[in-house]
Amino acid sequence: MATPDFIALQRDLATPIPAPAWPDGAGLTAFDVADVKAIHALLQRAYANGFGGVTPDWLDWWEALRADSEFEPALCFVAKAEGEVVGFCLCWTSSFVKDLVVAPEWQGQGLGAALLATAMTALRERGASIVQLKVVTANAGARRLYERLGFVA
Repeated sequence: MATPDFIALQRDLATPIPAPAWPDGAGLTAFDVADVKAIHALLQRAYANGFGGVTPDWLDWWEALRADSEFEPALCFVAKAEGEVVGFCLCWTSSFVKDLVVAPEWQGQGLGAALLATAMTALRERGASIVQLKVVTANAGARRLYERLGFVA
């Protein structure tokens, strides 16, 4: 399988960030280590489309994540519906969005936008002036979301 092409995007955090609009039945919850296995499973489901990837073993993934110098639990944003993890946004301390995933059955309802708006607000409150990310060029849905939220190449 060929390696996908990526495009780098960024957004100025001095411009207004929309208030998160959570879809009915879903909302932001505090990051909890007890959810790590479910978060990993969501990453695997979301990236099964070829638009990303994650270490196959959840414990290996978690140990590598915790050991990363840019990891901070306060920059892990988790969305749940009926107690189940349905969305996740992970940002590095460098103001880079590492992962933004939404369960397939929740896509198209604004959950990704709500997670990203929450993350951008938190990054700005920490003093960041811009937020950056990479997206697979062929991932038209994600690119539309990022452009709608003010990200540019």
